[in-house]
Amino acid sequence: MIAIEINPGQLKRLRASVGKAKTKFGRELAAAVNQVAKKTKLDIGRDVRSVINIKKKEAEAPLKIKAKATAEQPSTTVSIAKTNRLGLRHFGARQDKRGVSFKIGKQGGRQRVDGAFQGPRPGVMNTKWKGNAFRRIGKERLPIIHLRGVSAFGAYVKNHFEKPQVKKINDELSKQMERRIKLNILRASGLVSR
Repeated sequence: MIAIEINPGQLKRLRASVGKAKTKFGRELAAAVNQVAKKTKLDIGRDVRSVINIKKKEAEAPLKIKAKATAEQPSTTVSIAKTNRLGLRHFGARQDKRGVSFKIGKQGGRQRVDGAFQGPRPGVMNTKWKGNAFRRIGKERLPIIHLRGVSAFGAYVKNHFEKPQVKKINDELSKQMERRIKLNILRASGLVSR
């Protein structure tokens, strides 16, 4: 877990601006924290998609924001759950006469698993397999194993995205605090309605 601290000077300025605008300090602080959590979730998904060839929905599926920040409890947690590796169908698997080709990483070309299959013959998908790729093992050609790539969690951990994420979170928190301070100053002067 990453612990992030708020600049004490910004807290004082927020408290002063909230007093002038006659709004609630806890609610403004919670709003800033929730915006940072939302942005962090998006950034983690983008980081994962920057290294592996995966759709946004699949990259953000293991990401969760646990318990939004409230006025009484101005903290939240963004977590990335450990998940199973995704099947090759998530990485553009295509069957031809030699096997199944796919592309996991953004860098480099397609890879191939010779002898793998997606359906009964090239170009025809077996609908109950949902486009997943399989391979038979041994001379009896049994058992059939499901071919998998990587998970979003695995890509995040392997590429050490945690350290750069701390800097992004601190920058975003500072930005959101300044935004809240300016908003309350405008509210106090009557230029912005509640």
